[in-house]
Amino acid sequence: MTPPQTTNGAARRPMRLVEIETFGRGGLIHYAYNLSCALAQRGHEIILFTAAGYELENSELATRLPANVRLVKKIGRFTHRRGGRWPAFLTRLTRQIEAIVDAATVALSVRRLRPDIVHLHCTNPISLLYILLLRLVGAPLVATAHVVTPHERIRFENRIYRLIHRWSPRIIAHSEFDRARLLTEFDVDPEQVTVIPHGEYGFFEREGAATGRSEARRSFGLEPEDEVALFFGYIREYKGLDLLLEAWAAVSKARPRARLLVAGDPVRLGPERRAELEAWATRLGAVHTFGYIPFAEVPRYFGAADVLVMPYRHISQSGVLYLALSLGVPVLGTRVGALPEVLRDGDSGLLVPPESPAALAQALLRILGDPELRKRLAQGGHRVADEHSWPAIAERTEAVFAKLAQAYREKS
Repeated sequence: MTPPQTTNGAARRPMRLVEIETFGRGGLIHYAYNLSCALAQRGHEIILFTAAGYELENSELATRLPANVRLVKKIGRFTHRRGGRWPAFLTRLTRQIEAIVDAATVALSVRRLRPDIVHLHCTNPISLLYILLLRLVGAPLVATAHVVTPHERIRFENRIYRLIHRWSPRIIAHSEFDRARLLTEFDVDPEQVTVIPHGEYGFFEREGAATGRSEARRSFGLEPEDEVALFFGYIREYKGLDLLLEAWAAVSKARPRARLLVAGDPVRLGPERRAELEAWATRLGAVHTFGYIPFAEVPRYFGAADVLVMPYRHISQSGVLYLALSLGVPVLGTRVGALPEVLRDGDSGLLVPPESPAALAQALLRILGDPELRKRLAQGGHRVADEHSWPAIAERTEAVFAKLAQAYREKS
């Protein structure tokens, strides 16, 4: 562990930092884990509040936390212990009540801890309650807007997000695209927002979880000579799985060895829509898993893939993108959100217009039929991942934290 330093090498005082991440699984805890470790390596004390269902609990990562990172797994304890034994409506109601209690409990803990900075990872409406309570206890608060607006464009949630952004003393956005939206759509003060890109997710591979290509393909019933396109991550309407399925008929007809691999949790999809997409994928011969993919299983999917397909209708930023770039899987995405900021078309990814199954099919035929193109895109993706290393992300994040902490000290 090295002492905290500024970019010019001057010493900077260590800080006590509270990180709040409420899910405990998926890309958000992966982000909070990597950032916490990188900040700890810069000499700061980290208290990471996360869910009782912390998915990294039994991985090697759990044993490799720096000594100055402390996990507090208190969020969602009640419903986590009871699992799915209750009717769905009762489970939802209990989770909503518990979320309110959790926010109050975390705020009281923050008051006792008296940290230099509280860093809240915002992705859902409950973030508003955390912001209100943390401000009430006088916490120096920074919120990372992992999601700028609700993906389903629900009017009530849009209003909540407006309050989240307006009431956050400092906001970290992952792209210039998101910063512009915060300023124009939500009238946020430009001085309030700092752009810090998303970090790479190569820790999957570095921690020894990666699976060999042949072994990964055998586990899905795929052949070594198959040309495999992967759709990965939460299955929601904005991610455009239906557009990919529509495009795939033409792809499979032109390239008989082409195979589609679909994996993700169909959150916010009704039973009828889920059944429709599953049946469609089955008719196309896709290998599909409609459910949450545990941490240890993720590299197996990427190990089997020749290309990751992101046919999104809209997006703020994507952890799945950085996972593919870090693991050397070429990316085919749409020109939406911050994707064009990250990917250079033809160098570190391929980009096509959104809402165009024909353009998607054409790009898939191009990339599946050209091993040299896939190799070049993978190399370009690795370069992008290297530019988004966690030490670099942590240094920029530390600068935001230090400036706000200094302002609070001067005010008090």
